[in-house]
Order: sequence, then C-alpha cells, then structure tokens
Amino acid sequence: MKSTSSPTLILNKAGKILNVNEAAIQLFNLNLTYIGNLAMDEPSKFKWAKFVQQLQKDLRSEEIFNIRTVGNEYEMLSFKCFYDPNAEEIVAQIATLNEDVAHKLYVSQEHERSQSFNAYDYLPYAVIVSDASGIILGLNKYAEMFLKVESSQLLHKAHQHIFDLFTLKKGQITSYLSKLMGDKHASLHVVDETQVSRTCYYEISSIFDEYNNIIVTVINDETEKKQLQHKVEHQQALNVVGQMAASIAHEIRNPLTSLKGFTDLLKINADDESRMYLSVIDSELQRMEQILSELLVLSKPSTMKVELLELDHIVKQVIEFMLPDALMKNIMIQYISIPNQVYIGGSENRLKQVLMNLIKNAMESMNNGGTITVEMTTNDCAIVELTIKDEGVGMDSTTLQNLFQPFYTTKSTGTGLGLAFVKKVIEEHDGVIGVNSELQKGTCFHLQFPIYTFNQVDTMEVSTKDSAYLVT
Repeated sequence: MKSTSSPTLILNKAGKILNVNEAAIQLFNLNLTYIGNLAMDEPSKFKWAKFVQQLQKDLRSEEIFNIRTVGNEYEMLSFKCFYDPNAEEIVAQIATLNEDVAHKLYVSQEHERSQSFNAYDYLPYAVIVSDASGIILGLNKYAEMFLKVESSQLLHKAHQHIFDLFTLKKGQITSYLSKLMGDKHASLHVVDETQVSRTCYYEISSIFDEYNNIIVTVINDETEKKQLQHKVEHQQALNVVGQMAASIAHEIRNPLTSLKGFTDLLKINADDESRMYLSVIDSELQRMEQILSELLVLSKPSTMKVELLELDHIVKQVIEFMLPDALMKNIMIQYISIPNQVYIGGSENRLKQVLMNLIKNAMESMNNGGTITVEMTTNDCAIVELTIKDEGVGMDSTTLQNLFQPFYTTKSTGTGLGLAFVKKVIEEHDGVIGVNSELQKGTCFHLQFPIYTFNQVDTMEVSTKDSAYLVT
C-alpha cells in the first residue's frame, strides 16, 4: 500500500492487519515480516466486536479505540472505517488525538461504561459482565457487596475470580467453564458452610450473549428458598409421624384406662406395702396419660372453648400450686404483677398447663436453687406480656434453635413434647412465644397475648389455629 498522509490499515473482521502504509508502520512499530493483530486493550476488544457488527450494516462508521503504539503504551486513536462486503475487509484511516481530547473521550467512555452497569444496580442479585475471552468488564453494586470487593479489584481480571469467595470441589470450575464454552450457558450450585449461624446456598449462572459478544453471570442467594424447602419436607415427614402417633396414642389409652381401673380395685384390699407400690404404679400411669394427652394435642386438629380469662388470677393459681415443690428445692418464685386487671381469650386449663410446664422446666434447670421471676407487663398496643425468668444453667445455640421441635430434648428421661405443646397452645391463643438464654446465666421465656375487653364475645366454639399434625 502506498504511503498517504495519515496511517491507513486494511483489516479483517477479527482485527488482523492484512495490509498497511508507511505511516501506520511507524505509528504502530510494525514488523513487515509478521504484522499480526492490532494490540488493543480489553475494553477496546469488546468494543471492536460490536463495532464490526454495526459496520457490516452501515458500511461506514467511526469509533475510538485504545491501541498500543510505537512507545509500547496504549493511545486513544480515532478509526474512520469503510467495509467492503465483497472482500469482507475493513479499510481504516487512523487519526491521533491530542491529550485534552483523548482525556475527555476517556472520561466520557468510562462514564458511559459505568452508566451501562448502573442499570444492573436495581436488580436484587449480583450481576457480573465479562467479554467473550472471559475478562471481567463490570459488575453491579449488589455484586460488589455480595463478593465483598470493589469493582476496581475485579475489572480486567479473569472470569474465574468470581469463584474466589466460594469453597468448591476439585474440577467444578473446569466443568463449569467447559459447559459454558460448549453450550453457551452453565450453572453451578454452591453450599457455603463457613457461616457461624447457618448454611448458605447459592446458584451461579452464566450465559454467553453472542449478539453482544459478552458473558453475563448472575449469582442468586437461594438460602431462604432451600430453608423453606427443608421445612416443607420436614413438615410432611412430621405429618406422617403425627398421624401414626395419634393412632398409637388412641390404642394405648384403652388398656391404660383398664390398668388404672384395676389399680384402684387392688388398692381396696391391699396392705400398706402393696398400697405404696400401687401408688407408684398409679403415678406412672398418670404420667403416661399426661404424655399421651400432649401427643394427641400436637398430632391432630382439635377444638377448644374460648373464654374471657383474668390472666393475673391464672398465674397466681399456678404459682400457688408450684410453690411447695419449689421450696423443697430451695427455689423462690417471685411474681411481679400490674395493678390493672387484664383479660385474654382462651382455655383456662390449657394456659395453666403451659405455665406449669415452663415453671417446672425452670426449676429443673436450677440445681443449686435460686429465684424464678414471673413478671406481667402491658403496652399501648393492647398486648400483655408474661416473662418467666430463671437462674439456671441456660442453653446453647443448638438447643435454642431446636427448642420447640417435637421430640427434641436434652433430658435423659424427657419426651421432647412439652415445649412443642407449649408453643402450639400459645399460638392457639393468638399469642407468640420467644426465648433468650445464656449458658450458666439462665433462661427467659416471653409470652405475649392480645388483651380482650368486656365488649368482646366471652364464650364461643372455635377451631384451634395452626393445628396441623405435629406443628413446628
């Protein structure tokens, strides 16, 4: 090609130099033996692919590219190009830019690039965009937060750096990238067990956009979805167990009733020693009946009569009943009430069972004696709160997490039904229950109920709420 006043190149669509004039040889310090490709930076390579697609349609176009020149440094150059569809070649006339113009163009392009990624900032998941060769071009704000990096730390790095945060098995990244190259899409499920409080689940998905010549990668946090799925599966399993437990409980109750009847008959003609043994048998039969009652409440829907109850009166009756046993164990029960009468709707017998269960658990945790504090408070939201605080051994995080699960217990002789029963009864009364605990410092249960007024219905038959089999 003869020399002209400005550097001129003939290129193919991939950017390979096919012919060149003397001005271009000097500008790019080219070797005539092997000319090769234009030495573009990564953003320019990405831009070149889109530019060629548009040039093939318009046959004439102009663009700015960052090219390595004679000083082995990148320089912003203006390319005025014409496309020959017959030869499938590009004629490019090149002009250098002065520093001011180049800087303005650079700032403008960086702003345009950042604006293009700002659109992804409104998406509720991490988005990372790479070029066709796997070089990261940009990421949204959510990705920065999720990957715990600034965008500048990942820009122009290899696509594989996305996985630095995760612990992956050997070969997972290789298989993922191979599938992406072959099928133009790939996904990877990651389990993160490094978190202290919970296991996290993520899905990393990539798709190759052939039109724009880019790879778009999305990271979804699927932890809540997985937890919900596990809960549903757990609930289904409990439903089956609950139905079986209900059937077994009914079958056991029949012979249990007979045993109690015969025990009462034997007591009539028994001597003192026999009566002592029969009393032990009778006590154990009552314990079995209590366990069966709790199991039946948990395992099937039931009904209860909702009455207008004075909570203070119920609490005092339960404390009066539990106090003698507490004093025998060197435990004091302190009750802090409020001056006003507070009424809630519910079943007196079931609420008494709940309070006795919680106070009994508190007593069992206090081997060295101490004080159990029961306190009632109200707030402006028509809610009454009852707290039961002990000075016992407390609970660790694992126990707290599983506390209300049916059959979960830390006691050698426990059934694991007591607190599951408590939670279900509280929820039947439109209430909520919470707990906080610290090892060697004690545990505090918080019970909240809506306050009823006299103009509300004082008695009515209703189905219990959330009374599926063995609710969790």
